Amino acid sequence: MRASLKYLLLDGFDPDTGELTLRVGIDPEDQSTPDLLRLKLFLGHNDDAIQPLRRELQTHVQMPIPPLWDKGLKIIIRAIEDEVETPQGRDPQRYAWVQTQILHPTEERRGTLNHPVTRQVEILWDWAQRLEQEGDTIRAMELVERMLLLSPQHVPALTWLASLLREQGMVEEMLSVADRLLRVQPDNLEAKVRRGEALLHLERDAEAQVVFASILKASPVHTLAHLGAAQARSHCGGDPCPHLDAALELDREVALSVLRETFDYRILVLIPGETAYPEDELPAMLGVTSGEIRIFTEKHGLPLRQGRMRESELARWVLLQNRYQLLPLAIHWLAPTPRHIPELA
Repeated sequence: MRASLKYLLLDGFDPDTGELTLRVGIDPEDQSTPDLLRLKLFLGHNDDAIQPLRRELQTHVQMPIPPLWDKGLKIIIRAIEDEVETPQGRDPQRYAWVQTQILHPTEERRGTLNHPVTRQVEILWDWAQRLEQEGDTIRAMELVERMLLLSPQHVPALTWLASLLREQGMVEEMLSVADRLLRVQPDNLEAKVRRGEALLHLERDAEAQVVFASILKASPVHTLAHLGAAQARSHCGGDPCPHLDAALELDREVALSVLRETFDYRILVLIPGETAYPEDELPAMLGVTSGEIRIFTEKHGLPLRQGRMRESELARWVLLQNRYQLLPLAIHWLAPTPRHIPELA
């Protein structure tokens, strides 16, 4: 199958250097053909500014520049050169619109050029969805971000972007998008969940507890909020079981999945004078083999770190494994009586 062109995406214009950056998406013929070309066009000279693109297409895919791209780039270049000549022409912010331009090689209606802003938003949304369906999530996110340049308060786009960032593990970016969404819709529960999840991953557990409490105040039967509140409490050394019990009652399958796969059994606060057990003592303490200890660590969240096991974390892990029957057999171990009896308030 011969290689084919997918899109031409404008990346930006630098008025100080005259560089117009762009990329070309390609459906490659084989591994020798790249799936993406990045290049710069240099404006403000007397020669043909589009010539580097012609040369790259001929070199890598043996194709001439599509007429729609030739025409579209000439319109964009003319618009840029007209802006450069204005008194504010050296302000890079004036060229943010360049990043919202995408051209299809054969279908003018699938390119953003010469369409009103509302239609450009729809076109970029469609491109993002297509790329995500093709498995190109990173570029889908990028197009959603460019769409948000045109429509900063587009709730579906902000919601989708937060979800895509979560899938990619881009926690800080997800937190930023969730905050943007909450500025538009302060009562958006899904955005609050995303914010709480991000705070948990960043170990900002006190803030996460506040977020999940606000969700549960509005929706007491919100399973994910109960799971998030349980995780935040557990990180802080508190009892997660009331929230975990509620989550299991509301959606047992989801709650058990979280406890088995993603729940973090660490306790992030330090306990003065706490006992830490060497790894080689754990088999005798728990009545299991050293191989089972490795399995518990690798597959069941046992928070063994640097060959030592904190007593509080071991007690928490055993309690939850037994309470919710997460292992085939119960672990028979009870934490010793604390050396320091806390003063009663």
